[in-house]
Amino acid sequence: MPSGIAGAAGTWVLGTFAAYLLVLLGIGLYSSQLMDTVDDYVIGGREVGPVVTGFSERASEMSGWLTLGVPGDAYNTGVMAFYNGLGMIPADLFAWAGMAKRLRKYSEIVRAVTLPTFFATRLQDDTGLVKGISAVLLMLFEGGYVGAQIVAAGTLLQVLTGVSPLVGILAGGVIVVGYTMLGGYFAVAWSDYFQGAIILAAFILLPVLAFTTYGLPFDDLAAMGGGLSSVTAGMTGWAAVFGIISYAAIGLGIPGNPHVMVRFMGIDEVENIRLAAVVAQLFMFVAYIGAGFVGLYGLVVFGGGISNTDNVMPMLTLDLFPGWLAGIILAAALAAMMSSADSQLLVATSAVVEDVYHGFVDPDASDETLVRYSQLVTLALGASSIVFAYVAKDTPIYTLVLDYAWGGLGAAIGPTLIAALWWKRVTATGSAASMIVGAGTMILWTQLSTVLGALGLGGLTEGSGFVANFLGVYGLFPAFILSVLVLVVVSLLTQPPEGVDEHFDVFDKPLAAVVEEDTPEYATDGGRDYAPKAVTETDTIRAHVDAADYWEE
Repeated sequence: MPSGIAGAAGTWVLGTFAAYLLVLLGIGLYSSQLMDTVDDYVIGGREVGPVVTGFSERASEMSGWLTLGVPGDAYNTGVMAFYNGLGMIPADLFAWAGMAKRLRKYSEIVRAVTLPTFFATRLQDDTGLVKGISAVLLMLFEGGYVGAQIVAAGTLLQVLTGVSPLVGILAGGVIVVGYTMLGGYFAVAWSDYFQGAIILAAFILLPVLAFTTYGLPFDDLAAMGGGLSSVTAGMTGWAAVFGIISYAAIGLGIPGNPHVMVRFMGIDEVENIRLAAVVAQLFMFVAYIGAGFVGLYGLVVFGGGISNTDNVMPMLTLDLFPGWLAGIILAAALAAMMSSADSQLLVATSAVVEDVYHGFVDPDASDETLVRYSQLVTLALGASSIVFAYVAKDTPIYTLVLDYAWGGLGAAIGPTLIAALWWKRVTATGSAASMIVGAGTMILWTQLSTVLGALGLGGLTEGSGFVANFLGVYGLFPAFILSVLVLVVVSLLTQPPEGVDEHFDVFDKPLAAVVEEDTPEYATDGGRDYAPKAVTETDTIRAHVDAADYWEE
């Protein structure tokens, strides 16, 4: 019998989780039939619809950070935790409004299914420097991201049911690797949709049910004191300023995280981006508000007696719902962590196969070879991530994700991607320097107190003045700024690529309008037919009928 905090409900958690994982494997098996090319494996052949894309974009990013981290942060800081959405919501809105359509069009025009390949083509980098650096950074940070999510899933399973961390890590890791390897992007997108829908429902039901039982939590928080009802958690001066900046700076990571950006590249039609954006924004707003209230109600229900704040969400779930329903919700929370892991695993795989192997080793490799290698690399990277997860199982998930994975990708990749879509003057040299500075600054900032202590400057991080609070700000804030400055300065000092004006004209027109017979390298809005003509729904149906040999039969 399980002996974790779930008690008797632990049996429901284990049973529901097992059934849930079988569903995910089924999705992977079904999706494996839809893969013909490496485009299908990496971005779903640009055939994923807007609703699934919108859900998948959010589910791929939120993971254990939303399901466990945000409620835990609200439990620690009170009302100020609602600032978790301060940077994320407007940053994601900017990404959909200012980047999605451009990236979807431009990546198809240059026939790129990964960001490193897109950078190399857009910046006309024949040396392979930008592609090589960005691919290495993706493998490094996304690989750690995968391990962090598996750690979170294994830890939660242990807390809930009492099983050993190794069992949880192996169970979650094997399933994630299995359905990602089998089905590629199709499996990842549909599993994210499935998981995201359950998590969204949970973060609606939990606060509503808590409200009907306990009323609004704000009077109770004020009575507890400690700044829990304050929008600055009781902080004043520079501490409050840099505390708010730290929350807002989290949003700077969105443009640089490829598992989010690849959703823009994989949507079926450019015109569907608006609907996908609405779905994603509604998901994000409701989920962040709901997760914050879960943490506040945790304070009302349990007081200050929870030592491990990651347990707030599962404990409130167990308190408010019957065992069988709590089992479904908590199994979905576990799966939400895996929904990020599968997306990040797919991005890391594409960096190895498409950007390194196909880009440098065998440019003429067939689609069959690339798909087979993608599956093998997914298996190898997944196994490595499982090992990493077990080694790092005692490291806080919040640290692994925000400091090293999310922040590193945001500072290194984000400025170059934004510039590539909006600034004609950006150069390959500037991008390479920006990536190195951004990643290096982010890593250094996480170890800043140790570095300053070794230099005899440890006193700078103490006290309440401007310098001390600035040095304690979330590292993505200074890393992103430095990365942008280096990108601009170096690009202005180096030779820009040629012919970019023609490509930028595409952003203001439908793809069909720029496709001409004398430019056969341009793709169409359909994503799979590269003939120089517009592809309509009727054309697509005819193509499927022809491929099926229907009339011959």
